Amino acid sequence: MAKIIVTFNGLIQQEVSITKSRMTIGRRPGNDIVIDHLTVSGQHAAIDTTANGSFVLDLGSTNGTMVNSQPIKKHLLQHDDVIDIGKYKLRFQVEKSAQVKPLGEVAADPGIAALAKIRVMNGNNAGKELTLVKPITTIGSPGVQVVVIAKHATNYSITPVEGATKPKINEREIIAKTILAHGDIIDLMSTKMQFLVDRS
Repeated sequence: MAKIIVTFNGLIQQEVSITKSRMTIGRRPGNDIVIDHLTVSGQHAAIDTTANGSFVLDLGSTNGTMVNSQPIKKHLLQHDDVIDIGKYKLRFQVEKSAQVKPLGEVAADPGIAALAKIRVMNGNNAGKELTLVKPITTIGSPGVQVVVIAKHATNYSITPVEGATKPKINEREIIAKTILAHGDIIDLMSTKMQFLVDRS
């Protein structure tokens, strides 16, 4: 179970559990989280929760929505992310049992997934490698095609987040979270990348 803690000037205003697939945030009384302030649009943002996680979306608000001080249109929320809406801060929190463990907590366990990397196979960046050191790595171009690669206790997964066309794994389109295997070929906007696990 996840929840949103709404604060204003450091004081907690409300605490709301995320109990349905879409929860709206805004100034109007009909929203799930009502923030009655002039800097907040009538229907400002929404939190969509799917099997792939909870995403915050800006709903064309006047003043925009930020996560961790960065403006966003759509963002996959992680534990302790802070959503800025007007002068209010909304902290996203997940119960400990549902959290993905940070890399530092899992590295000592021999049963845990080893560090992995992505190697670009074509185009101007052919040969370049990106080591997946963070619990969540976002790859792609916002508004065109975006995927998220997440590190779990024993494996890595890839999830399409944004884009009209779907990414491919080994020439097959994926529409939901998919577990990656060593040697998989990811096709993102015609850029081919190989997923490699370093088990040395």
